[in-house]
Amino acid sequence: MAENIVMPKLGMTMTEGTVEEWLKEEGDQVEKGDGIFTISSEKLTQEVEATSSGTLLKQVIAAGDTATVGATIAIIGEEGEDVKEKVSMEDAPEEMSEQKENDSVPSPKIVEDHQEVSGERIFITPLARKMAKEKELDINRIKGTGGNNRITKQDIIRVEQYGYDIEISMKEDVTERVVPSNIGAGLPSMRKAIAQNMMKSLHSTAQLTLHRKARANELIAFQQELRELLQGEAEDLKLTITTFITKAVVLALKDFPKINATYQNGELLEHEDVHVGIATSLSDGLLVPVIENAQYKSIGELDKAIRDVSWKARQGELTSNLLSGSTFTITNMGATGIEYFTPILNVNEVGILGVGAFQESLILSQEGQVEKQQSIPFSLTFDHQVLDGADAAEFLTLIVRYIEKPSLLLI
Repeated sequence: MAENIVMPKLGMTMTEGTVEEWLKEEGDQVEKGDGIFTISSEKLTQEVEATSSGTLLKQVIAAGDTATVGATIAIIGEEGEDVKEKVSMEDAPEEMSEQKENDSVPSPKIVEDHQEVSGERIFITPLARKMAKEKELDINRIKGTGGNNRITKQDIIRVEQYGYDIEISMKEDVTERVVPSNIGAGLPSMRKAIAQNMMKSLHSTAQLTLHRKARANELIAFQQELRELLQGEAEDLKLTITTFITKAVVLALKDFPKINATYQNGELLEHEDVHVGIATSLSDGLLVPVIENAQYKSIGELDKAIRDVSWKARQGELTSNLLSGSTFTITNMGATGIEYFTPILNVNEVGILGVGAFQESLILSQEGQVEKQQSIPFSLTFDHQVLDGADAAEFLTLIVRYIEKPSLLLI
C-alpha cells in the first residue's frame, strides 16, 4: 500500500518548509532509512528519510517549492500502484494547483471550483481545508489571515462562530499579512529565512534601542582570578567574557519578568524559565542556538553550554530543539570592532542585548591618578509596545551593575 512522506516539523514555530533537493527520482527503488529529499526551514537544512521500502511513485512537490507542515511531499509504494487517490483533500497542499497540466496528481477539487468562478487561487492549510469540508463551509467566502491570505484553523473557527461577513479582529496575528510574501526570494535558504524573520520582527514590533557602557576592569580581574583558582582542576573551562555577561543577563531577567517574555497575537506571556539565545555567526549566515533553563546553571555550566552550542552551530550539528524556544537573546559583535549597534529582536521576543568591542580610555581615579579603564558597550533593543523606556533602562542598569561588581554573579 502506498505511503505518504510528509513535510516534517523541525521546530516549534515552523509552519512550512522548502524542498531544497530531491535525492531520489520517480521510479527509483528506496530502502527504509534512505534519504529521499532535503528540506530547509528556520535556518535548518535536514534530509528526510524513507519510512518504508518500495518505489518512489511520486514527487508531489518540486525542488524549490514550499509546502506546509504535514503536507504530502512524496509517495512511496509498489511499482505500478495508482497514487491518485493517495493525494487526498486532507493532506494535499493547495499549491498543487500550480502544477503542470499533465501532472498525474490532481489538484484539490475545492480549488478548481473556485478558479472556475473567480480565476483566483485560494491558499488554505490542510487542517483548515479538512475542517471546512467537515463543517460544509464555503471557503470562497472565507477571508484568510495567514500568509498570502491563507485560510487557517482560526479562520474556520471564526466563521463557524460569527459567520462569513464578520470583520477580522486586530487581535489576530496579522504579521504574515503585512510582510510581503516574496521577502528573501532568490536568496540561499538560510539567508532567506533570516530575511523573513527580520522583516517579520520589524513589522510586528515597536523597536527601540538603549545604549550604555559598563566599566569592566573588575570583571577582567575577576575572570583572571577564577581562571587561576580553577587551573589544574577544570581545564575545560574558558570562562569567557560572554559567559559572565550571560550570567548577568539571566540574573537580571529574574527581576524583570516582562522582558523574559514573548508577545504574540496581542498576548504577553511571561516565562518562568530563562532560555537564552546566543547569536552565532557563520560563513553563510547567523544561527541562534538556545541555552535552556539558564537560571539553574552556574557560571561554569553556562560556559560549557555556550561553547557546546556554538561549536555545534559551526559544525552544522544543531538539532531543531536547540534553535527554538528562546525567551531572550544575546548577540556579540565585539570581535568585529563594532561598539554600539541596533540589534533586531528575534520574532516574538521582547528584548535582545547587543555586546560591542571593549573600549579603552584614560580616567582620573579618586586618588587623582590617571588610570586605564576598560569598558564594554551594551545596546539593548526592546519592544516599546509592552515595555516602557524606564523599565528597559532599569534592566540595562542592573546588567551593568553585575558587570561592574562581578562578585554579585556568585550570589
